Amino acid sequence: MTLDQMRMLVQIAESGSVLAAADNLHRTQPTVSMAIRKLEAEFDLQILDRSSYRARLTPVGEALYRRAKQVLQQAESFSITARQLAVGNEPELRVAIEASCPMPFALDLLRVCEQQFPETEFTLRGETLWGALERLRDGDVDLAITPWLDEDFSLDSSPLTVSRLVAVAAPGFAQRYAQDLLHLDDLRVAVQVVVRDSSRKPPETNFGKFELGRHWYVNDHQTKKEILLAGMGWGRLHIHMIASELAAGRLVPLQIADYPDTLDIEIRMVRRKGEVIGPVAAAFWEEGLNRVNGLQESGKTGRR
Repeated sequence: MTLDQMRMLVQIAESGSVLAAADNLHRTQPTVSMAIRKLEAEFDLQILDRSSYRARLTPVGEALYRRAKQVLQQAESFSITARQLAVGNEPELRVAIEASCPMPFALDLLRVCEQQFPETEFTLRGETLWGALERLRDGDVDLAITPWLDEDFSLDSSPLTVSRLVAVAAPGFAQRYAQDLLHLDDLRVAVQVVVRDSSRKPPETNFGKFELGRHWYVNDHQTKKEILLAGMGWGRLHIHMIASELAAGRLVPLQIADYPDTLDIEIRMVRRKGEVIGPVAAAFWEEGLNRVNGLQESGKTGRR
């Protein structure tokens, strides 16, 4: 059995046919068919059921497919490790940071890596909502620091901290309604300021958006904050971004009976699962784990 035969088996399973597998691998159909026949002969097993027009995997073939995929992943990890050992430290570490994440935490991690690896360049990409995770999945960055909005078992993640979102507006905006407890119906004619998702393929879920209201769309949280300070709308912002404005009374929390006016969001450090990372990325990841563990021991995780 060779890695090439395993790749052909995996492609047949995932593309649905020998012809499609051959196209994906840039091989001829007879080449792929012959490779599978040799595999069957080697182990005296029937991998493909050829009784119908389109051959498909037998139960034995399905079992071998799952094992072959694991072996190929391990082989790829081996190759990555070998290449990294040959090259040494990464010349560049790319990190996507969702714009609402507390920057001091991320900067502390980067500061440690900069001291340990002064020859490595750091590229930081600012994204919004699901954008950081999409950049990570697409291979545009090596690591991401982002709100964890949906569980995703295809990625490795580690909690860093928790940030609280608060629905706020300027004092004059809230006073228009002459009541302490609002309802969403009261806000139908008001402008909800919404930060656009920077991902190229945004999910259908509109995070926190009141569908029946009016909306202004912006590209970043700072612009949203300025619009709210000007009394021109309402919306949720992370409390660490508006702590001084809340303390000074320039923004006030809104109490909305049928809307989650406060929401705790977990901020996580994320990487692609099963991918061997280089020494600089590994140091970044390890430093994040160490800081979280240290905060947990001292009772200062920021969790609510």
